[in-house]
Amino acid sequence: MDRQEDYASAISYEEGRLSLTTGHFDVAMVKQAITRYRRSGFLYHPPHLQPLLVRAGAWLSLRLHELHAWNQGLFSLDGGTLVIHPSPVDTVTMLPIDVHDHGGSLIFGAAENTTGILLVNLVRARQGHAPVQLVFQGCALQFAQYDPMTDITLVGLVPEYELPHGWVAIRMDGNPWHISKMVQPPGVHKPVLRREWQADECETVTLSLSG
Repeated sequence: MDRQEDYASAISYEEGRLSLTTGHFDVAMVKQAITRYRRSGFLYHPPHLQPLLVRAGAWLSLRLHELHAWNQGLFSLDGGTLVIHPSPVDTVTMLPIDVHDHGGSLIFGAAENTTGILLVNLVRARQGHAPVQLVFQGCALQFAQYDPMTDITLVGLVPEYELPHGWVAIRMDGNPWHISKMVQPPGVHKPVLRREWQADECETVTLSLSG
């Protein structure tokens, strides 16, 4: 049995979802598991609708164009890590991510000359918010903006153009960082509630959402 088959065997099927437990996974490994479970009569969803659960100890890495073919399926984090790399494609991909009790990490790779855009709808339970890390690589500055009228926080949006800062934008309910400072960004006709984070020496911005 080769390395890919070993990792595919670490993907189980539970309550209608594929669950990734321990190891590093890519799309080919997940598709291999889907084929195996479909042959066994367990799976009925096509790949782009198949829910995935990334548990503690599991790393799932994929590129934006791979994710675009999957963007109707719900990704769930329960202690695991989802790594997404940009792709030079002319698409806008919308991805729902549900965060369970053990939280998890989202890592977005550095982008150069990419036209693909990823819009993430990040959902955490209103009670007992799970800890989450949002890691933006190759990013000099990142910011979050809270809109009290809609009770929504947007990360990585340029207010004057409403386009992602970089190639990723994240939407989440509420005001998880308790942003209360009004600032007047250039080109914006009124002050907004905004917070900024500078990159570290590795040109990475890490935003933490506490439990």
